[in-house]
Amino acid sequence: MRSTKSPSWISRLAGLGPLPAPPHAFALDGERLQYGCFVAAGDGFAFREYHREEIPPETFQRAPLGSLLKDPTALDATLGRLVERLAAPVKQASLTLPDAWLRVAFTESAELPPAARERDEVLRWKLKRLVPFRVDELRIDAVEVAPLPGQQEPRRLLLGFAVEAFLAQLEAAFRRAGTHLGRITSTSLALLAALDEPPGGDALTALVLAEGSSGAAGAEGSGYTLAVARDGEMLLHRYKGLPAALAESARGDFVRRDLALTRNFLAENVPAAPLGRAVLAAAAASEPAWLGWLEDGLGARAEALGPGHLPPVAGADSGVDWGELAPMLGVVRQEIA
Repeated sequence: MRSTKSPSWISRLAGLGPLPAPPHAFALDGERLQYGCFVAAGDGFAFREYHREEIPPETFQRAPLGSLLKDPTALDATLGRLVERLAAPVKQASLTLPDAWLRVAFTESAELPPAARERDEVLRWKLKRLVPFRVDELRIDAVEVAPLPGQQEPRRLLLGFAVEAFLAQLEAAFRRAGTHLGRITSTSLALLAALDEPPGGDALTALVLAEGSSGAAGAEGSGYTLAVARDGEMLLHRYKGLPAALAESARGDFVRRDLALTRNFLAENVPAAPLGRAVLAAAAASEPAWLGWLEDGLGARAEALGPGHLPPVAGADSGVDWGELAPMLGVVRQEIA
């Protein structure tokens, strides 16, 4: 995404800013901590290092918005074990979190006040009208994105929000391990940054991240994120939790109906831009079902995420799980202020 506004927290989250991100990225969820190193090389990247550590049960506890850190010493120990395996100390890195832990939303606005405190008050007021969470407990920021035809206000904002206390806990844990987190982003935003643009035209790209199907959401259960972009600019982002009581046999109908609503929204708001493809990131066992649901619900060609959707990565063998590595590649591919 591109913005005319000065870089801020969500600017880092969304990949805005003039400087290359460090080549080091961590990915954290309720069950595992991962590390990947991708070094820019020509038109692509060189894959240098990967490590993974399982997180002890009860490290996190479920909260209304994602998770909270229940046992900091357990996370410290996990980080310590992983850091000991690294080829060299990592002083600067980025972090990706599940979409259930870090959310985004769109809103319309007049021009925001230039003063930071007044701007923050406006953003919190707008977010309070959109979400059922206590906004005074959240870290919030926004970046301006392209408006949609027919919107009432002249500007469209992408809001990013997560529990301030939780992010501060994570930042402190990484500091104790010797690493400063320059950016914290969600898995879907990192994945979107990892995707190469399809050749030709202004067709839309839909990214679908099926969290929980591989245990990635941990205690948060299953859900999925749908993000739609055109020429690198995000038009739509929705996180949808799947009801815990919903039988597996009924999930297909639930997802297809929900995707059909998105299809109608796009047809009404960006009728000149067809949906060219839907890229799926999901556990291998659930890919066939999800691919069918996507094609039925969105009416577009659905493809499982693979190296053909990403910039060239030297050093990654054929057995790589791109669902795990691509978010870390995406956050390294972004730029920061």
